[in-house]
Amino acid sequence: MSQPVVLIVGAHHEEVEAEFPNIAAALSLAGCRVVILNPIGGWNWTAIRSLEGDGRTRTIVDATAAAAALGCKKVIWDYPIALAPEQEGELKRRMAAFFCDLQPDILLMHWAKDSHPDHRLVANLTRHVASAAPNLVDDRITTLAIKEIYAFQTGVGQAYDFAPDMLVKTDDETMRRAHAALDCFRNTVPEFAEMWRANVVAKANYWKMLGSDTPAEALKFIGPRLPLDGFLLKKILGDRLVSTAFDRYCQWTF
Repeated sequence: MSQPVVLIVGAHHEEVEAEFPNIAAALSLAGCRVVILNPIGGWNWTAIRSLEGDGRTRTIVDATAAAAALGCKKVIWDYPIALAPEQEGELKRRMAAFFCDLQPDILLMHWAKDSHPDHRLVANLTRHVASAAPNLVDDRITTLAIKEIYAFQTGVGQAYDFAPDMLVKTDDETMRRAHAALDCFRNTVPEFAEMWRANVVAKANYWKMLGSDTPAEALKFIGPRLPLDGFLLKKILGDRLVSTAFDRYCQWTF
């Protein structure tokens, strides 16, 4: 199989590293080309706006280094959070061109029911572009054929109603890369870096208790259609990818 291409679209500059770094690291270790796109950035955060001098540049450098520590390439765009809704049309067109140029096999995106407004905005943009990208670019013969789309989990208090379909097991190497990625943010937001580290470990251990024999991170299958011949993600990750044990009919009354 040729090198699979995985695109991860997360709203802010730290989204992947702070929430599910082991999945990104596992995909890279499995031989995938993993590209992280952060359309918004995070520049309107009070913590980043208050940085003196070259704080904004340092933030970009640190976030890029964090992705590299996971084995991924980072692409950060310069859209201010507060203005993103006004620039939705431009974002869609730019994302469409990016998707069509990259031609990802697998797409990881925000869960649309996330309580964070930026996450919801980027989730809706991502899903729309994944469905309509060829019609959003000037080249009339461009195609896009993403095989599988998954939603990732952000903060426990953010991605609510998130019952995952599958878990990606961590191991010593993925967790080592996760910690190395989070260390990169100590240069600009050390207090956040330590909070993110605690959250990554806590969530991984939580999923171990509910559906895995080792710490794990969660994914939810979105589409675009059920792969009847088998999931590409399973072919890539092998035994690292396991099904959750959630009962989809638990809300029914018999």
